[in-house]
Amino acid sequence: MNNFLTLSLLLLTYLSFAQEKCKCSRDLDFVITYYENNLPGFKDNVTSKTKATYNSLKTNLIDTAKKVSTKNDCYKLTLQYVEFFRDNHSSIYMQSQNIDENNEEELQEFLASEIYTSRETIPLEKVDQKQYPIDNILGIYEIKNAYTVAIIPSKTKLRDYVGVILDAKTKLWKKGQVKFELKKTTTPNEFLAISYLRNHAVRYDSRFALKEGVLGDYWFKTSLNSYVNHAIDIPSTYDFKTINDSISYLRIPTFSGKRTAKIDSLYKASFDKIKKQPYLIIDVRNNGGGSDDNVNPLLEFIYTNKIKTDNVELYITKDNIKIWESWYEDAKSDTVNFNKDRVKWFEKRVERMKKAKLNSYISVSKGGRMSRKFKPNAVKKVAILYNKNCASSCETLLFWAKQSKKTILVGENSGGYVGYGEVGAVKTPCYDFTLTCTSSRYKKQRAYEVIGIAPDFYLNNQKSWIDQTIDLLKE
Repeated sequence: MNNFLTLSLLLLTYLSFAQEKCKCSRDLDFVITYYENNLPGFKDNVTSKTKATYNSLKTNLIDTAKKVSTKNDCYKLTLQYVEFFRDNHSSIYMQSQNIDENNEEELQEFLASEIYTSRETIPLEKVDQKQYPIDNILGIYEIKNAYTVAIIPSKTKLRDYVGVILDAKTKLWKKGQVKFELKKTTTPNEFLAISYLRNHAVRYDSRFALKEGVLGDYWFKTSLNSYVNHAIDIPSTYDFKTINDSISYLRIPTFSGKRTAKIDSLYKASFDKIKKQPYLIIDVRNNGGGSDDNVNPLLEFIYTNKIKTDNVELYITKDNIKIWESWYEDAKSDTVNFNKDRVKWFEKRVERMKKAKLNSYISVSKGGRMSRKFKPNAVKKVAILYNKNCASSCETLLFWAKQSKKTILVGENSGGYVGYGEVGAVKTPCYDFTLTCTSSRYKKQRAYEVIGIAPDFYLNNQKSWIDQTIDLLKE
């Protein structure tokens, strides 16, 4: 994750000294203690060079937490701590509350709540409502049938720009309210963003980019002829089809272990047909990962030579053992997606963890060269199509494909969820935030953490990414 020094956007915009039953300091103490005790990358991030910076951050946050009384501000505070660590999988999330705006009583209660009344508002007469060129962050943006905002300069220690509501199709927002705040990064036209959702809950994005008039994937400059983002313009369904007599197309939206049965069905229904054609597109856009076991079958089409694998270590703590025990129990109860061999694997892993010394690392993979043998097939060239939402096990596919002599990577940099893995989740005691924490680390892949895996060919937003991939295969 990004260094906390670049996250000044996340500083509190105001402090309230009112006392409530729920105290932010309680949640912050929980988060700090949990990460210091269980995060496998803690020692990688808190070194002799960064220890003073870390301790200063922690002291400042602890002092500030005593003065915070709102859930949103507490979330921002804990997020600052979590974002100190360069571990994309380990983060913190705020649960979104569902509000029925057609229920008048529920609506009025929300409009009278502090989360709504405290939202920053800028009078529209002070808002520049002129449109700017598509490569300029300033201007008017729209999510069709939802919101229209004007992005204007608002430079403080907290941010560089804000997006101000000009129109909203929901009663939960009004004109002039700040919908998001942007902070420049060292990458041109890429920002850190704090966005406020429909219910005004806080959401953080470390790669909120402006590309060809499209901001953060869903905000379109109103000067564009069409509101299409080809990077994410893909359904979340499994699919196989033959595009023509030489190209097969395989769509895999997730490698989740809880979807193993569905993924196996897709593979069984498509592999025989894929083997008969010379070209294959594997579309894993928006695939957030899951289980490497569900990636393995694809080696049949991308494997050309021995594949180097990474050294993987597991961090042993009481809490991490507890997380793995819960996964073992889930696997035992899910007979559809976890076979006996997989359940046995979980059992052996838990047993080994319990026998290991606490606060130590055990090797679960020493790395090496993975060798496979497959019957010959007709596939000569494979294109892996992915976007920044390809993460974790999806990126495992990319690492393997990079070593294949007949595979090209197409799209944009992946998510960068590759240096740490095996993600567990716990709830904070006060505001019920979801805190995620990894339990394993990868020796070489950590170099790609956050920045992601670059494609061989970057795609643009001029036409369908599938069509662009087809053109590359033809070349």
